[in-house]
Amino acid sequence: MYSAAQSNEPSTVGPWLARHLHGPVIHDPGFRRYYALVPPGTAPAWAARSTECLSDGTYLGVPRTDRTELDEHTQASYWSVPMARPGDLCRTADVLELVLLGHVLADDEDDES
Repeated sequence: MYSAAQSNEPSTVGPWLARHLHGPVIHDPGFRRYYALVPPGTAPAWAARSTECLSDGTYLGVPRTDRTELDEHTQASYWSVPMARPGDLCRTADVLELVLLGHVLADDEDDES
């Protein structure tokens, strides 16, 4: 997500994700991961390299609904893009497009090194 958003700053990445994914995203700053919430059943067909689509039976801690900003002291997970309403999830195609864009941009950065 960082390559696609062209930033490592959560204050920049969150709004960028909101504009491009139109669905809820959890940020875990401790592990530097973003979790875009997609419809159930997405995992078996997921094939993007260097990314994982969590499947049934996987535990993902979900922050309280009022945790919408990074807390520098706790580094606890929070809603980078809050859920607008129950069931309103990111489209799988949008998440895949974002992942592929990130890969292309990261590869370009590696080529320039």
